[in-house]
Amino acid sequence: MRAVLEDAMRCLIGEVGPRHQRGALAAEARQWIETADPRWPFSFENVCDGLGLNAANLRRRLLRDAPAPALPDASVPTLADARQPGGRGVRPRRETPAECDIVQMIRAGRPLRVVAQTFGISISKASILSCGLASRMKAERDEEICRLRAEGWTHRALAAHFELSRIRVMRICQRLAQAPSEGRTAA
Repeated sequence: MRAVLEDAMRCLIGEVGPRHQRGALAAEARQWIETADPRWPFSFENVCDGLGLNAANLRRRLLRDAPAPALPDASVPTLADARQPGGRGVRPRRETPAECDIVQMIRAGRPLRVVAQTFGISISKASILSCGLASRMKAERDEEICRLRAEGWTHRALAAHFELSRIRVMRICQRLAQAPSEGRTAA
């Protein structure tokens, strides 16, 4: 019980805890000391009683000598808000972007990586939210490249038209030319 009281006193004067949590710890300790609730086994009253101390006198002296409490600030998180397993602060959850915003950026030609960075989400999350739109658009583009190549377009002309490298266009055509035969077996 003495350790509980000592810990509360150290919290009250701002000696313990990470710097960003000391104000919240002091406020929590002050509240514990000020609250008179004999029903709770570890209340200030019961801890003092267990140690043979006069709770009213000790309370008065502690609060008199303690630093003044900081003014409550709405932007400062409370200790309960900052707690999580492992003792680290909880990062506020980001709002999920609207699917239409993601789709709009993808249709505007932005790479999935750029879309994900814009909204602060992972590339896979951006793909899921767009229902695989980027993958479908890429597949359609690749089919169009192969169709135009079959019509006689050169790799260089396709690369310029689709704003890709000539090597990339050659790989797309080669991959799609091999894909239909890969699934078949001689029976």
